[in-house]
Amino acid sequence: MKANKIEITSSEQLIDITASVRDYVNQSRLKDGFVQIQVPERTAAVIISINDDWRLQREFFDKLNHLMPKYDGMKFTGWTTACVKATIFGPSLQVMVHQGTLMLDKNQSIYFVEFQGPGERQYFISNTGTTLAENEQASMPEELAAIYEKRKAYEDEQEQIKQEMRNEW
Repeated sequence: MKANKIEITSSEQLIDITASVRDYVNQSRLKDGFVQIQVPERTAAVIISINDDWRLQREFFDKLNHLMPKYDGMKFTGWTTACVKATIFGPSLQVMVHQGTLMLDKNQSIYFVEFQGPGERQYFISNTGTTLAENEQASMPEELAAIYEKRKAYEDEQEQIKQEMRNEW
């Protein structure tokens, strides 16, 4: 198990922890199994979401605060709202690892979500499964490579459509 600390700088924040989880998988030489992320905080959660939209954090909290506002008129709703939000998303997450690779689309990341910052928080990572042999290297599974290929073809097609629209304009 590995403990990680995070410094929360605002009242609500999404922090991408994917690199930290990947480093843990590499250091533990996990081949096939699961990596678990646990957040022992009452106002925080861990999620998988998109990583290709710079508006994610703002829109995530805007939409969530529309459903569960922090204020009822001029009255602050207190810790319970942040706790309910954290409960809905959950304090733990399990991600599959195959051939030493996290089974995530290239447009997905693992996020630590804080609903009542600022302050120092922590999360824990552990794993279950088999380990890579001493001379064995992690490799991308064929199934995940196929997903990446589809995503690349879609992105190329979208870029081509944009270029055609620019040319017509």
